[in-house]
Amino acid sequence: MGYTLQDFCAEIHEILVDENNATGREKVRVKMEKLLANETFVSQFCGPEKKPGVYKLNEDPTTGAVVLSHVMGEGHTSPPHDHGNSWAIYGQATGYTVMTEWDRVDDGSDDEAIEMKETKQYKLDPGQVGLFDVGVIHSIEYPDDARFVRVTGVDLDGIDRKSYNLKHTTVKTIRAESANQG
Repeated sequence: MGYTLQDFCAEIHEILVDENNATGREKVRVKMEKLLANETFVSQFCGPEKKPGVYKLNEDPTTGAVVLSHVMGEGHTSPPHDHGNSWAIYGQATGYTVMTEWDRVDDGSDDEAIEMKETKQYKLDPGQVGLFDVGVIHSIEYPDDARFVRVTGVDLDGIDRKSYNLKHTTVKTIRAESANQG
């Protein structure tokens, strides 16, 4: 049967209860590698019969961590963005994703005249897992039909995040959805 989604969720719960810090997040990253080695899991949640979309597989009520499968249709390149006060771990199931990390190199005083510098780029192939810690600005690029699993520290719809427009050299805040419901 192998290492299941239920095993993964139980183990990352224990890790994050004990170590909700950089050390714990690295342990979660390693556990995701183990999960992606389970071909049954990959087939069930990221297989070719799955329709494109984002599927919530688990949300831990204690730690807030969310496990999602991303079944992509058309390829896409995201703008540089952060995940606010959360972190994200991406695990490639099928296809590949090019991960790029960025630094904002201006003084931060003017969101209408930003300067960004690419600091790191790497490719995730099936079974490989990358971690963007809190505050890391990153972008992702993937081809048609790529599929990956992502764990975030919280539901990103509930927190403010930033998106960086390289063409127009601007930054905008993506407001939490919960702030708009009231």
